[in-house]
Amino acid sequence: MVRSFKSALAVAALTLAGTLPAAAQQGIVEVPVNKGFVVNELNWNSALGKIEFAWAVLDIRGVAHVCGASSASTSFAHRNTKTAFRKGWVKVGDVKVMKNLSFFTRAPRKADLSTVKARCKPLSGSSGKGKKFLLGFDPVRVRL
Repeated sequence: MVRSFKSALAVAALTLAGTLPAAAQQGIVEVPVNKGFVVNELNWNSALGKIEFAWAVLDIRGVAHVCGASSASTSFAHRNTKTAFRKGWVKVGDVKVMKNLSFFTRAPRKADLSTVKARCKPLSGSSGKGKKFLLGFDPVRVRL
């Protein structure tokens, strides 16, 4: 059996958060999840569980970074977190500026996301100051 998942609920908008005094490297940076992160969830159904995730767009040394962490409620949801986040994207206006959010930290099942470090990946181009960012997912299909 193949289950499809399409989330309108998981689409959320953010504007670029303030400067973070972390050392930005060319690759992935880790930062603690804090009040500046938006928390959403992806729901399969009540029996299959959900994936809770926190995300933010942060200005790290003048470069916009997409940051995120997730935790699943069931083993099924935990196993399929990477599959779901590969279908994730971030838009500015009508343009997808990032695809594949599988770099988000995958915390243990039922973890409190406020105790987790989120992984951040830089956006190419300008810092994104003053822009609105939209996070969403293309349809996800998994086998049961």
